[in-house]
Amino acid sequence: MSRDSTSVWSDIGQRLQDRLLRRALIVAALAAVVLFGALLYYWQHNTSAGESLPASYGRRRGRGADSVNGTGVLADMFELRRFQVRTADRLSPRLNKDVDVIVWFPNDFEPPTKKQREFLERWLSGDLRRTLIYVGRDYNAAPHYWKAVQSGASPEEAKRVGELAAHAEAAHESHRGTMPRREYARWFTVSSGGTEQTVKTLSGPWSQGIDPTKAQISIRGRLDIPTAADATGESDPLPPGDITPLLIGDRQTLAFRATHLTWTNGQVIVVANGSFLLNYPLVNREHRKLASRLIDECNGGTSVVFLESGPGGPEVLDKESPTTGGLAMLRIWPLNAIVIHLTIFGIVFCLARWPVFGRPKELPGENPADFGRHVTALGQLLARTKNLAYAQSRLAQYHQQARRGSGAAHGK
Repeated sequence: MSRDSTSVWSDIGQRLQDRLLRRALIVAALAAVVLFGALLYYWQHNTSAGESLPASYGRRRGRGADSVNGTGVLADMFELRRFQVRTADRLSPRLNKDVDVIVWFPNDFEPPTKKQREFLERWLSGDLRRTLIYVGRDYNAAPHYWKAVQSGASPEEAKRVGELAAHAEAAHESHRGTMPRREYARWFTVSSGGTEQTVKTLSGPWSQGIDPTKAQISIRGRLDIPTAADATGESDPLPPGDITPLLIGDRQTLAFRATHLTWTNGQVIVVANGSFLLNYPLVNREHRKLASRLIDECNGGTSVVFLESGPGGPEVLDKESPTTGGLAMLRIWPLNAIVIHLTIFGIVFCLARWPVFGRPKELPGENPADFGRHVTALGQLLARTKNLAYAQSRLAQYHQQARRGSGAAHGK
């Protein structure tokens, strides 16, 4: 007995759905392989020769939260002072809204470009009591961490730890090759300096109550107080009018404040490097005191943005980008790879799970009183037994009972 049309179309739809689901699973498997490969590549290129120490620079979230070169601890100190903390990776008009402090740890040895400086100076002049904190790049906490570990390691472990420290120093030295020998950048004059040395004496307003013998501030490249003689270019603006040293170590300026009449009581605080502000250095109690002094300079603000940037510095936008909101994750690795693959998988799954062919319409409902469906179901059950003799015997029994029942009815 043939199936009715509803059963045929139902079987066809089920087959198509199963086929699309299999394809969706294949696509999902390929996406997982690609994502795993991308994460493996990222891990291999962000850890050094078997090193598991997170060392990404100047970031407060993700890997930066646990990195020895991260800014998560400093951000937490701002939050303890009741600052609202968030992160940005570009200079956009959004920063002009309710942002009192910008903290910038550039992952770049080049000084800020003229376009970046002009944007930030316009931001300073846009409201009262705004503060820009600029921390120089010339420091890497990883070698110092490994040397501290090496001092308490066994002889076998000390050799391996020494190799990791040497590898971290070599990587830093390689990146440091882009640092200019001497260059004027209006807020400061950068110079590459000589060999790294540990500061032994401290003076200036921030040094009160700080024990320099317990601090471990390192200095190599310098961000010197600029002078008019440093502005040698015709287009170079003169340095800010008022500059105040805040921390001096071994007769070298480690931090200073710069102000200008056009900045509407705004200020730029320049710090030579992050040797007392990054995650690992803030383990030191004296360094936490200095970080607290830095936060005190922020004029009682309530919101702070940690500006994160790579080579070339942050992009400067004249108007807000459409992806500078909730879609900003599409520009952050590895979140962008994860979101893209999950989106593709979701689209394929929806196409496989809920296919619609043509204009949707309501199919006629099944009639439970249709005896033909009972016969069809019984035939399918007999076919599953794959026993022809048994099926024929059941049919013969049915025909015999049907004739007997029919004769009895006519007899009455």
